[in-house]
Amino acid sequence: MTCDAWCRMMQRLSSRVLSLAQRGSHTFVLDIPEGMSLWEGVSSAFGAQNIRCAHLDLMGAHFRSAVFYTGYPDPAGKWIAKYGAPNHITDVMLLGAMGIYGRDSNDGPMLHCHGCLVPETGLAQGGHLETPQCLIGRQGLRIYVTATREIEFASKLDATSGMHVFHPQAARLDSANEGRSASCLSAAR
Repeated sequence: MTCDAWCRMMQRLSSRVLSLAQRGSHTFVLDIPEGMSLWEGVSSAFGAQNIRCAHLDLMGAHFRSAVFYTGYPDPAGKWIAKYGAPNHITDVMLLGAMGIYGRDSNDGPMLHCHGCLVPETGLAQGGHLETPQCLIGRQGLRIYVTATREIEFASKLDATSGMHVFHPQAARLDSANEGRSASCLSAAR
């Protein structure tokens, strides 16, 4: 890659830089019980607390099943990566994952999550988790959450990848957007 190409790529990536919000953020733990999908657990708990945007750190857990996509280099060199076919695995351990909860292009909730999974074969696999199809297994799942009030993440077309990804933006600061402070939430059926 030439220096000019590298500089152009870094300029496109700089739109993702997020500075500290003046009023800060709040952190809490979210526990999702066995039998719920990752999407169902997060979206129901966040909807009940009026949380529009958050960073999630998923701890190790058992998944009854998971669907994920792995990115591969684009042979044409037009994009950084392209996703391959979906991978479906059952009875798998989640080593860990990171996610961003934000807004889609219609201002609806969206969860983008990447994780590392180990099936019975012992070969670690991972990539983009299809959260509605990731079913939580025995003993549930614990997520450490950092929610923001001043910054939101909105899905927009990214010039680097050619995909819709989250970009930071100023949040609408109205009373409906505040989100309640909590130390621990549980997703309920």
